Amino acid sequence: MEQQALDGILVVSLEQAVAAPYCSRLLLEAGARVIKVERTEGDFARDYDSAVNGESTYFVWLNGGKESVVMDLQCDEDRELLRKMIQQANIFLQNLKAGAVERLGFDYDQVKKLNPGIIMCSISGYGNQGEYSKMKAYDALIQAESGLCSVTGPPGQPSKVGSSVCDISTGLTAYGEILKALLKRGRDNIGSHVECSLFGVLSEWMAVPLLFYEYGEKLLGGTGMDHPQIAPYGAFQTGDGPIFIVIQNPREWQLLCEKGLERPELTNDPRFSSNEKRVENREELKQCFENIFKKMSRSEVSRKLLAAGIACGNINSIADLALHPALQRRTMEVNGKTFSTIRRTGDASRKALAVPEKNEHGDKLREEFKTASDSTKAK
Repeated sequence: MEQQALDGILVVSLEQAVAAPYCSRLLLEAGARVIKVERTEGDFARDYDSAVNGESTYFVWLNGGKESVVMDLQCDEDRELLRKMIQQANIFLQNLKAGAVERLGFDYDQVKKLNPGIIMCSISGYGNQGEYSKMKAYDALIQAESGLCSVTGPPGQPSKVGSSVCDISTGLTAYGEILKALLKRGRDNIGSHVECSLFGVLSEWMAVPLLFYEYGEKLLGGTGMDHPQIAPYGAFQTGDGPIFIVIQNPREWQLLCEKGLERPELTNDPRFSSNEKRVENREELKQCFENIFKKMSRSEVSRKLLAAGIACGNINSIADLALHPALQRRTMEVNGKTFSTIRRTGDASRKALAVPEKNEHGDKLREEFKTASDSTKAK
């Protein structure tokens, strides 16, 4: 089997919900071994639903291939077990509520005494300083706090994004920071503590509307399927359904007018001659397009636009996604049964990963680390 980038790396993850489990899943797909430490009642993401062979959709998405051990970290024996795992780990990841690891004795100052070379990653809601640092934080709440909801959805109707975009973006960011820390440790042999907050990550993603407000003096709001700053860029009705069209530059605008619409005079129409003017006159532009498109079927419009080199596509449902020809899939196992899920871009693994039952590997892991000694610390 081809060697993977993180073969031989041990991750101990004190994780729950989505952000940290997504990060540790990426580490696992890169070859790392991931020990998932669960609370006595288990990761609460197990209980979101029971759609996939009796297990939660969120949990099976995030936890295939991990080793599950339940620990009661109020118990001296289990805290000692976690210390022994940390002594051997390369990475210690945690996303417990603010202040929890400090109270348990697993803040970075204590962890690096156990293992000076370890990379510790802490994921929080708002960071570890300021009045918000002690507040609970969840995906939709941070979408609301960061302003994302205000620029999502129809005009005047703030809406959250339909996937866990905050958790996912934070997990991805944490993954990148951990890889950077591993590279640094490869040069100087010194461990480090990296920190990511849900609010910090998602607020940075809001840089464009914030800059537009502070320097363009315009407060962007939700525009439904339209782009707030680019036109044409959105959904247009055809004779039998909507089609999504994207124009990014003057050359594409010219091609759309000349070949896609067969209305070359629109190229220099004073209402539409620049992107800013097209945004100002968006409704007139939309009406002009739809007067043409409604005389054709969606497939006819699509063929014509694609032949002209114009980016366009369908507005699909999840049922459509399930049958999409570009969708890549992989097989996983849960509760003794296989199921099909999406293969992430960059995941080269061909093994059918098994989603662990709660504490499935507890006895084995307790035996493995029972005799662990300081001499086996990760280098």
